Amino acid sequence: MTARLPYRKDSVYFQYYVTDFGRARKFYGDVLGFKIAWDMGDDVGWIEYELPVKGAKIGLNLLTEGKVKHGSAKLTLDVTDIEKMKDYLSSKGVKTDDIIDIPNMVSYFNIKDPDGNPIQIVAEPRVKSG
Repeated sequence: MTARLPYRKDSVYFQYYVTDFGRARKFYGDVLGFKIAWDMGDDVGWIEYELPVKGAKIGLNLLTEGKVKHGSAKLTLDVTDIEKMKDYLSSKGVKTDDIIDIPNMVSYFNIKDPDGNPIQIVAEPRVKSG
């Protein structure tokens, strides 16, 4: 029998380092439309946004020295209309990859935030067999 781990229910977030708080605020707040959950301000260098899933958040940590090192973490956003989301992001000046269709599984495309952190937009598959 496995021991119960002390996970906090309904709370998960991704953390990215950013080099420009103002640019990051604009991208995550204005472009992606996330609501601020907690803002410690530029002096502390921490802000959290609520994601469109109950209890999920993203925290942005201001990197004051050096460059952002990209890891394997990827924020994934599930949408109901992938073409509409791609068009919207493009209209905001966000470079989007082509939509990839994996039949009967998923349709997706990738973007990056202003510091190069990867974000994947996914939806129900546009291509279905049978």
